[in-house]
Amino acid sequence: MTLKRPSTFAIAVSTALSGIALSIVSDAHASDGATDSFKDDNSQQIEEKLFERIEVTGSRLDKASSATGLPLTLRQTPQSISIIDSEFIDNFALETLADVLNFAPGIQTQQAETDRFFFRARGRDITNFQFDGVPVVYDSFFSDAVTDSIIFDRVELIRGATGLLTGAGEPSASINLIRKRPKYEDSGYVSAQFGSWSNSRLEVDYSHTLNEAGTVRGRVAAAYEEGESYVDLAEKKNLSIYGVLVADLSDKARLTVGFDHSDRDPTSSTWGALPLFYSNGQQSDDLPVEQTTAASWTKWAREGTNVFAQLEYQFESDWNVQVEVERRENEMDGNLLYLFGFPDQDTGLGLGSFPLVYLADREQIAFRAMATGPVSLLGRDHTLTAGLLYSEEDNSFASFSAVTSLDIPSLFTWDGSVARPTFSDTPFEGDETETQEGFYVAGQFSLHDDVTLILGNRFSTYEFDTKDGVDANNTKHTGVNTPYAGLVYDITDSVSAYTSYTEIFLPQNARDANNERLDPVEGSNVEFGIKGDFFDEKLTASIAVYKVEEDNIAAPDPINTDLLPDGGFPSIGIEGAETTGYEIEVNGKPMDELRIYFSYTNNDAEQANGDALSPYLPDEMLRTSVFYDASSQLVLGVNLNWQSKISLPNAGPNGETFEQGSYSVVNLMASYDLNDQVKVSVNANNVFDEKYFSSIDFFNQGFFGAPRNFEASVRYAW
Repeated sequence: MTLKRPSTFAIAVSTALSGIALSIVSDAHASDGATDSFKDDNSQQIEEKLFERIEVTGSRLDKASSATGLPLTLRQTPQSISIIDSEFIDNFALETLADVLNFAPGIQTQQAETDRFFFRARGRDITNFQFDGVPVVYDSFFSDAVTDSIIFDRVELIRGATGLLTGAGEPSASINLIRKRPKYEDSGYVSAQFGSWSNSRLEVDYSHTLNEAGTVRGRVAAAYEEGESYVDLAEKKNLSIYGVLVADLSDKARLTVGFDHSDRDPTSSTWGALPLFYSNGQQSDDLPVEQTTAASWTKWAREGTNVFAQLEYQFESDWNVQVEVERRENEMDGNLLYLFGFPDQDTGLGLGSFPLVYLADREQIAFRAMATGPVSLLGRDHTLTAGLLYSEEDNSFASFSAVTSLDIPSLFTWDGSVARPTFSDTPFEGDETETQEGFYVAGQFSLHDDVTLILGNRFSTYEFDTKDGVDANNTKHTGVNTPYAGLVYDITDSVSAYTSYTEIFLPQNARDANNERLDPVEGSNVEFGIKGDFFDEKLTASIAVYKVEEDNIAAPDPINTDLLPDGGFPSIGIEGAETTGYEIEVNGKPMDELRIYFSYTNNDAEQANGDALSPYLPDEMLRTSVFYDASSQLVLGVNLNWQSKISLPNAGPNGETFEQGSYSVVNLMASYDLNDQVKVSVNANNVFDEKYFSSIDFFNQGFFGAPRNFEASVRYAW
């Protein structure tokens, strides 16, 4: 799906090195009644100086991207890119990052527990996340996946390898989360939402010009929610606060500073999921969707505070520089209970338990400095960019094991009343520091009026220091080269063909049965595609085919399954994996009253011996959404998410394979404008009450997706 853009507006885009958009007028602004008029001539001059680099001229493909670090439109970028904007997020009431990615083209969002999610694309984990283009480390143990959407202006999805900007990573996708920026007109909204399982949510979002000249602007947004869950016993209480300040220091310089804070306090949280099989080898997918393995005393509290700053400067030569720094701090307090094994199909007895108190702290610092601008060579105009990146993450933990045993009752009568055990006073402690340093250079070279060549390379150093109660070790990789090459050919004024190539390097956190890190993943990625505009640029379409070859991919160790000292499970490296596939995407307005978002993904990932690499992920996925403006006040929408069958070999007590057939989830929405300021909305999710496992590969366990549920909201905007 692509970002909806009013054809009469020019969207102001900041340095396209990272694809960060400081949009003066976006769809969210338009929906709130804002205009792109500036406060005075000074603001106009600043806008022209800082943000003249890309002007949207009519195509949905003409958007700054965050794939190469170059100021390219989407059609000039030789990779698959999708954008989910704030209007789409609001229409389907997508409240967290996990909700957003569940609707995203080519992305598998897998919920493994009540409070933990994993994301996959092209048969592999998504390891590269960015905030405003600055790479950050994703950790499912913390609250990254349920970051509140209240802070996002849009989400950019770059599928394939993105090592040029993000460094080490899988050739799956990079998720770039673009945060909201202040508007030039004072405006805001407040909304109240009420839904199934006694859920309630309050949002407020307000942008204000802080001086008469309009050169200093601020924006604050916050969301508070509480309620129960379709999973028995589970409850939530979440708070998210975001603030950002933008100051135009001169007609050439702009400073942006901001922060966000989240406090998530779920209770009766699960650790692990449900058994996929009974002890007799029969699949246990007849368990109720609301079944839990949590106790009344389990919890998984998380708190995080992030601050960021960005300085931009535009030279008269049209070269610009951008410097950014981001610091992120997170704390986690988990009282956890893991149930494992295969219950008896008649009695529900037979599960073992592993209780754990797990405390963790994480600190991240990320820095990026970039320069980009035009050059002339051999009578043609080209663009160059270069950047320095540094990131460091320190993750420390203390785990307390139980010193008394638990008597686990029948799963069929489980009500969470099992007593909390006594835990050791002496923790098992550990600390891990991950440091990445990188320098990249890239260029867009105009070979012909219709042909551009994109070349780049990143030089990186990766270092990992770990220590725990057993030992300490250091792993360092220096002189790592990550090349990037792409070629784009404009077949016509509205259709382009492209190809791209990059190599892959991924140091792994995964450890073997001896608690030692696996060697890095290495390989290559090649992609071919066509992108185009149709129907007077009201509709866009793209198709991409790709091939990925990798060695030493981490997979669960099928023989050694005992927990590692940090509570994780051992892995092994799989040699010679190959993935091929293709993606189709069509977005736009074939009619003034109709907006469509369609994507289809076909992916085939195999090991060297021909076995499926990740059979627990679907080979095929379909994501489609349609919005119909029934009148100037009424909007109706429908979404269909379909995926093909999945399986998990050797998941049963005697090596049985778990199988789940293909399924579809249908979601509906309707909104009605009572007047210029008040809008009411209704959402119905999983309207046909499809029963399915959201994930089945989390150590031979499965977690059910949400059943049918409803939400109603009212919004007042000014």
